[in-house]
Amino acid sequence: MARWDQILSLPVQSPPTLEFSSAELVWSKVEGWRDNIDRVALIPFARVDDFVRGESANKECPTRFHVEARRRRPAESTYKPKVDGILEYILYWCSFGPDDHRKGGVVRPSRTTYVPKKKPSGRPNTKRGCTCHFIVKRLIAEPSVALIIYNQDKHVDKKGLPCHGPQDKKSAGTRAMYAPYISEDLRLRVLSLLYVGVSVETIMQRHSESVERQGGPCNRDDLLTHRYVRRQERSIRRSTYELDTDDAVSISMWVESHQNQVFFYENFSDSDPFVLGIQTEWQLQQLIRFGNHGLLASDSKFGTNKLKYPIRSLVVFNSDNKAIPVAWIITPRFASGDTLRWMRALYDRVHMKDPKWKLAGFIVDDPSADILAIRLLTLFLFHIHLHDQVIV
Repeated sequence: MARWDQILSLPVQSPPTLEFSSAELVWSKVEGWRDNIDRVALIPFARVDDFVRGESANKECPTRFHVEARRRRPAESTYKPKVDGILEYILYWCSFGPDDHRKGGVVRPSRTTYVPKKKPSGRPNTKRGCTCHFIVKRLIAEPSVALIIYNQDKHVDKKGLPCHGPQDKKSAGTRAMYAPYISEDLRLRVLSLLYVGVSVETIMQRHSESVERQGGPCNRDDLLTHRYVRRQERSIRRSTYELDTDDAVSISMWVESHQNQVFFYENFSDSDPFVLGIQTEWQLQQLIRFGNHGLLASDSKFGTNKLKYPIRSLVVFNSDNKAIPVAWIITPRFASGDTLRWMRALYDRVHMKDPKWKLAGFIVDDPSADILAIRLLTLFLFHIHLHDQVIV
């Protein structure tokens, strides 16, 4: 059994899969607060979201973990050097808890003011007193590492009985059998169809036919509702792309509210224009999956005639040789020095997930304008030990 002053000597684990769960980690036991035994593991802090998604995708008990509490230490604050001193504390809890809205269940005093809605759409109705939760600590001594404390890893209530999922017999025939939310993949698929103009009725008709063909619902995605799709359509219709009349302010506001989707950003300066690199988590997964030992292509022609700023699209090719956009670069001017910076940022983001990821080749569609960038990119790829080729 390790001691708390020895936790930094534990190995930092980073499974090679895009997402991973507690079953794929080797856990250590340390003596915790009040002589309790804590079950701990170290992972890269950048992969905490991968762990949360992997743990949510538990086949025996599908769920979703939400942030129940979070504390951050101010950057300017002073502190005593301690091995377990934290920069950030995050408590993740199964979305079927901690409150219990079942008959006779216990609700925290701060949540007793909840007034049930006329329609059973409020999330508190899914609360079933699940005690499963874990703590993530970002340590001062090693900010790049996350310490996970996972003592309550069973999806049971305070009585020790299963409270949701297939193991809970009382959940049979209810939504508590499945995860509380639809998957990110289905959410993005619905948004994509709405953005290209597919109607809500058509989406629901296709979805219903698909569920009928498989013999009925078997997971949370099969319970997609017309109300949810209509709400997404309404949010798209009411959204606006121009947050401020000043482009610099508008872009900064968008970046601030979409930090998880921005892998590179440089604001306007006296001598240089802005550079914005956009990539969703799904796109990052596709880049890792199909870009490893594959080709990455650059399309610099999109939007040159109708958009204020041109967009450079980066695409990979799946097993059917169909192009999948995996990132977008928006900037008024594509300079060689800028290209090298955002390419390095993109490469670092991929390698944070998969250190063994390698690119087989890079395709550009305008060699006359990008000749210096190609040379710099070739040197960059050689410097990071990738035996790649640039195709023009």
